[in-house]
Formats: sequence, C-alpha cells, structure tokens
Amino acid sequence: MLRLVSISSARLRVGVFRAAVAGATRFGVDREHAPTQHRYKALRFSSSDTPHNSRRWTTPALNDSEAWQQAVKPAFLTFLKLQKHLMVPLKFTVPHGDKTWPEAAWGYPLGKHATWLRKQWREGGGCIDPTQLQELGDMGFAWDRSQYKWDRFVLPALRRFYDLNGHTDVPLSYRIPKGSPEWPEHLWGHHLGRKVAHMRNREDFATQLEADKNEMERLNFCHDSTLFVRNWREKVVPALRVFRQEFGHCDVENPFVVPSQFPWPEAAWGMRLGKTVQQIRCGKLRLNGDKHELEELGFAWNHAESEWSERIMPAFEIFRRLNGHCRVPGAFVVPPDENWPTRLWGLKLGAIVHEIRGQDNYYAAQVSHNKARLEELGFVWNVSESKWNERILPALETFHLLKAHCRVPNSFVVPSDENWPTPSWGLRLGKVVKWIRSEGCYSTQVSRDQARLEKLGFAWDFYEAEWSERILPALEAFHKVHGHCRVVVSFVVPSEATWPKQAHDLKLGTTVRTIRKNASYFDRIARAMDSLEAIEFDSKIAVSKWEERVEPILATFKQLHGHRNVPRDFVVPSNALWQQKDWGIQLGKLEPR
Repeated sequence: MLRLVSISSARLRVGVFRAAVAGATRFGVDREHAPTQHRYKALRFSSSDTPHNSRRWTTPALNDSEAWQQAVKPAFLTFLKLQKHLMVPLKFTVPHGDKTWPEAAWGYPLGKHATWLRKQWREGGGCIDPTQLQELGDMGFAWDRSQYKWDRFVLPALRRFYDLNGHTDVPLSYRIPKGSPEWPEHLWGHHLGRKVAHMRNREDFATQLEADKNEMERLNFCHDSTLFVRNWREKVVPALRVFRQEFGHCDVENPFVVPSQFPWPEAAWGMRLGKTVQQIRCGKLRLNGDKHELEELGFAWNHAESEWSERIMPAFEIFRRLNGHCRVPGAFVVPPDENWPTRLWGLKLGAIVHEIRGQDNYYAAQVSHNKARLEELGFVWNVSESKWNERILPALETFHLLKAHCRVPNSFVVPSDENWPTPSWGLRLGKVVKWIRSEGCYSTQVSRDQARLEKLGFAWDFYEAEWSERILPALEAFHKVHGHCRVVVSFVVPSEATWPKQAHDLKLGTTVRTIRKNASYFDRIARAMDSLEAIEFDSKIAVSKWEERVEPILATFKQLHGHRNVPRDFVVPSNALWQQKDWGIQLGKLEPR
C-alpha cells in the first residue's frame, strides 16, 4: 500500500504559470518557461517491495519514478497509439488481461492520473516531476482539452478541407471519410460539419478562433453573421444575375441547383438556389438593404403569380392558337421550337392542367382571376365530360351509323378518315366501351345519356349481345342451309341475304372451335340448350369449365335433393337456394365433353 511521505513545498500561482507558458508550443510545454524552472520537491510514496508488474493499482502513483517508467508512461503511449490522442477520460482504467497494454499497467487508473496532471498544470505545475513534465510534453499530452482538440483535430481538419475543396463551408452532415488516403488517419471519422456548426451556433472554440484569426482569414472561414454576408455577396446575388441572364426572368423554382459549369459563378456551384429563394420569399432571411438589388433583377416575390402571368397563361394562349382547342394532354411539355417563346420551353403544361383541375391547386387565386379568359380559350375543367361529349359519344353514333349496330370489338380504334369525326381519330373506342361495361367508367355521363345509348343499341353485356344477335342466329342459319351444325374451322358467315345481316363476316368456325375447346359463352349455351338441340349442335361442356361451373351446381342439387340424378327437364330455379349467376341454367341437359 502506498503511503504519502512528503508533499511539494512550492507551488506557482495559476496566473503566473499561464503567463509563463503563453508562448509554448501546442502539444508540449516550452522548456524555457516550463514549471520545471521553479522550486520543486517531488511527491514521494512508499510501498512494499512487491514488483510493479504484480501491483494491484487502487490509486494513481503520482510522481513515483519507478511506476512512471514501468507502468504510467507506457500506458500513456499505448493510449496514444490506440486512440490517436491523449484526452484520457476520467474513468478510464487500463484493462486487465489485455495484451495490447503493458502488463505492469493492468488495472491502472490512467484517467484519474491524467485528470490530476491537468489540474496541477492549471495551478502552475509545481507538483509535477520535471522529467515527467518534459516527457508528457514530448508525447503531446492534452494539458488543455479545448486547445488540444483545436490543435490536433479541428484546425488541421479545416486546413485539409480547404486544401481539398478551396473553401471551408463544411456541410452540416459532412464526416471525414474513414480509410481515405486524402486525410490523416487520426482525423478519420470525425464529424467536421457538426463541429463547424457548433463553432458558428454555440461559439465553440471562440478563444482559439480569436487567437488564430489570421489563419481563419486565410482559410476564408466565416462564422456567425459574416457567413450569410459573404454567401450573399459571393454566391446568391451573382447566381441570381446569371439565372436572369440565362432564363430571361428571376423566378427561381424550389428544386433549382446551380450547375457546376460556366457561366455560373464557381463559388455557387452546387448551391440550392431555389431553396434560398424560397427562404427569401418566406422572410426567413434578413435582407436589410439588399431588397432594392433583388428588385433590379426582377426578383419574383410571388412565384405563383409570376409563373402564371409570365409562362402559364401565355402557354395556354399559344396552345389554343396552334391546336384550335385547349384540351392539353397530361404528358404535354412545351417543345423547344420556334412556335414557342424560349422562356416557355420545357414547361410541363399538361401536369399544370392536371393540378388546376385537382383540389390542391397551387394556382387557385390566379385561376379564379382568369376563369373567364380560360373558358374563352375552351379550357376543359372536367376532362371526363369533355372527352365524352367531344370524342366518345360522337364515335359511338358514327360506329352505329356505319355498322348498323353498337357491338364495338375490344380492339377497335377509330380510324383517321373522313367518315369519322376528327376529334375522335385514334380513340381506342373498344377499350372505352369495355371500361364502361366492366369498371363503370363515365358513369355520370352514361346514366345521363342512357336513353340515347339504348337507341343506338349499345351492348351493355357484350357476350350476351354477341351470342343472341350474331352467334346463335348464325348457327341456326347454318343448320338451315347445310342440314347439320358441323361447322368447319375456316367457315366465315358470307355477306348474303340467306344469312342474318348482323352476322355477316362472323368467323363462325373459329367461334365454334373456341366454344368446344374452352366452353366460351357457357352461361348463354347452358340457358339455350333447347335451341341448340333443335339444330343438333354439339353442346358438350369442356372438362375445365365443367369442374369450374357445373360441379358446384350439382353439389347444391345433391345438398337439396340427396342425390345427383338430375331430371333432364330440370332448370335451376331463380330463388335464394341457388346462386344468382346459375339461375336459368338447364342443368338436366348439360353433358361433359
């Protein structure tokens, strides 16, 4: 156990010592002015004769020369090697059993020893052994933690960042990359951006910044309000001038980033100018006397108003003049050609039209003020209503006029010829009709014009119309002409008086093959068994369809009647015991293929 024998008989005052070492180098203590010049008497400890490498350390061995050489000094050097610094935390103790550390130091309270050294240094350093003081200075001991951080990490990092980037405007999120050969190893992983932000916002390292003021000016480092002033002078205003020069206006959109190329000012390359402009508009940046300078550039204080009056409304006018209408396609972007002013090139007019029609309309105030003029141009407020009235309904009426029916095939596209209304050219009418039937599209318009559609013979159920108006009449006519119903695959209904007019050109052979192979039109066939038997049509059901549709019906029959012996004249009744989709099926006459 260590026992204190004597203590130092001389100690310098803190202020005297600090004045003495004011000119000292950063990591050591200037020998000319170090505390070793002053009267010193070492702290002495007595202990048992137990060798140092087997001690159980409980307290720091302060100024014990043998402990210093065998345990303490090697421990400090090992800490420096591993951590790349000597800011030893108070609670740090050399770990037991770790071969990385000198065995003699295992368990040594190195943090407490380092804290004692710093305390003594602040009080003049008179109680620190002169030899140890010199050796600590040589290894770069952290006497002053803030100064140590500044000298070893912050200032070297700022210098290196400047060397690599030409400035010290370190982004908040910037972290020195680990493993980078461009950076000293002891700086890897440091959050330099965060440190710089704290220097500006919390006044961290204020003393060091003042002491190294000349070096900070060389690095063009700005903090507090000077950063804004410098950025405004060197980045924002020059970038706005070039923007005005390049685009003919000063209405900068929020996503705009300054390109890294001529003629943009190099200091502003990569700057999010749009975000800065948005902050100016919202009053988040203090302009002081700079507002007049912005107004000279034609700065757009209200983006929506400027964009509407200088680009959007003129684009609508030109679109109407060029196309004869104002039905702007959703994907339309103003092309870079002579028909359009340069300032409008690239304007996503179709997307803007979509936004105007929506609920969250950015240009609501401008639309309200210009509604009368938009209506004069033929602006389409409700695209579904416009498309129905100007393209779809005229196309259906023309189809009926030319075809004498309204069974529009799914693949039908309105041809671009004189028989069809020009606005309907290219309309995929077959798909539109399919969407009306299956998805309820244009439900408002269909409900309103239902009588008109029925007058055209609009087929609400395509398969029902196709079966009852074309296929079954064609099969009956085939049987009448040929005396049987064995239709060859290549047979097409001829356009002759013998055959129903609505079935002319029907590929009946292909249709019959599809019926037999895939059980197409099952619901119609299963309800028309009497008619099909009369013309000797082979109406046996394909196995796949039998399992899918007929077996569940037979299961219901068995559940109700206790057996599957279905009478030949049995028809599925229209009541709640049976699924509605099966009502009317002539179950007794169905046979599997």
